[in-house]
Amino acid sequence: MKGHIPKSQLIMGIHTLQHLLAHAPERLVHVFAEQSVGKGRKSELIDLCHKRKIPVSLLSFDALTHMVTSDSHQSFVAQVRPRECVALKDFLKNSEEKETGLVLMLDQIFDPQNFGALLRCAECFGVDAVVFSKNRGADLTPVVAKTSCGASEIVPLIPVSNLADAVLHFQEAGFEAVATTLEAPSENLYETKFGMKTLLILGSEGEGIQPLIQKRADRRVYLPMRGKIDSLNVAQACSVLLFAVGFAPTIRTTSL
Repeated sequence: MKGHIPKSQLIMGIHTLQHLLAHAPERLVHVFAEQSVGKGRKSELIDLCHKRKIPVSLLSFDALTHMVTSDSHQSFVAQVRPRECVALKDFLKNSEEKETGLVLMLDQIFDPQNFGALLRCAECFGVDAVVFSKNRGADLTPVVAKTSCGASEIVPLIPVSNLADAVLHFQEAGFEAVATTLEAPSENLYETKFGMKTLLILGSEGEGIQPLIQKRADRRVYLPMRGKIDSLNVAQACSVLLFAVGFAPTIRTTSL
């Protein structure tokens, strides 16, 4: 391997590599695998890379760990071509002719594990895009890619400089901005009817959503709890919310 590869252009993990090979093989530049992968699924991955004519280099476990500053690489690291993000104005222009839309906005998600898990939720539930701050949140790192099982390399991403301004742009384009909170007096999720175009806003478990963004939201909803613990991990809550907004027919309405 010649030269230094920025960590932002590296992904790691078996599932991440599998999903890229299946859905975006053109993004893969070079795969680095542990020398002693043995037989089975890991060996099959290497064979698939060879079939796709993707260069493979065998390195030690420690060398792979050094590349991504993590020993959770599962014997695989890959260099990827930088992915193209979506410009907010382009996304909103393309959404004009669509009757439905579901966008996830993430505010102050600094934990890479949570960021990756949220991107995985977004991809699994068919979210049209994920909006996040360029400056106030986790970066797209190998840890994020692995935690997301490759969703970070597939789901449309819209990085913006100012989330509060982005909320206004979505509202002008016909999206209803829905902020999530921990408890009442927000609307109970199970008693809420959502419009056909929804911008769902989630904040970190510690900081929540910035006050200005909450103020600009059209409505607030909370997820009621029956147990003694009053909150879920943000990614767990995201799964419930995305199901409610996008899949539950008794919850979603036909118009705003």
